[in-house]
Amino acid sequence: MRFGNGPSAIDGAPAKRRLLLSPKLAFLVVSLALGQLGDGLNIFQGIYLVGKGWNEGSVGIALSLMGLTSLVIQPFAGDWVDKTPVDRRVFLSVASLATALSASTILLVRDGNRDHGLIYATKIGEG
Repeated sequence: MRFGNGPSAIDGAPAKRRLLLSPKLAFLVVSLALGQLGDGLNIFQGIYLVGKGWNEGSVGIALSLMGLTSLVIQPFAGDWVDKTPVDRRVFLSVASLATALSASTILLVRDGNRDHGLIYATKIGEG
């Protein structure tokens, strides 16, 4: 049964399914999740590092490196991703893997105010 000029509820159902399975929507959801993961983990990583014996200044530098790197690199990386013929799902997969690996490197930090280079490098990589 139709009312007006629009499609019926039955005709609109496949369009809704296509929207839910859309690669653009999946990319948006995963990008948002990665962004929240990176920002959300920073707080806990900072607390963990202070508990391991790092001073607050070193933790602040480590956490700031990610934001600064992201601010500088993001326009160039976005332009490159937009212009490359490589499928965006490849970039999404690589970013997901890199984020998981860099977040896991915090488990390699030893007690005391050491291993700054490792954390600084991973934060730059996350950015």
